[in-house]
Amino acid sequence: MALCRSLGVCALVAALALVVPASAQTTPTVPGAPGPTLEEARQALDAAVGAAKKSGATLSCAVVDSRGDLIALQRMDNARFITTDIARGKALAAAIFGQPSGSLERIANAPWFQNLNTTAQGRLYPAQGGLPILRNQQTFGAIACSGATGQLDEESARAGLAIF
Repeated sequence: MALCRSLGVCALVAALALVVPASAQTTPTVPGAPGPTLEEARQALDAAVGAAKKSGATLSCAVVDSRGDLIALQRMDNARFITTDIARGKALAAAIFGQPSGSLERIANAPWFQNLNTTAQGRLYPAQGGLPILRNQQTFGAIACSGATGQLDEESARAGLAIF
């Protein structure tokens, strides 16, 4: 009642709530970009973390959809805090470009890439460890890991990629 300036406004709002059908009051669902399901992402992360454990590494791994939006992220115990952002950035780069994030190292200093990364608020990490997920010859998402050497990050991500 404190928000109502007069009894007339409150009565009008209450009357409209009764008149507007319940279906019109729900928030519409907006379809997301094509990408792995949460269950697929979790299975891939479990496989990547399993590979990291076998090698003795402590990593963070991320799975994103084809647009680069985060689906799932897992940080192993004792993995450095920054590894979550780096894993997500490697996955974002792999998804946007449809190629391993390590292959982007050669263009990282190009002005157009730096401008793109500035537009992306510095979230693109063109470093080894991110792999695109392909379905029907199209980029469907990406998986990436961070916390060890680039080679070990990529090997762990590849173990997760095998789920797809």
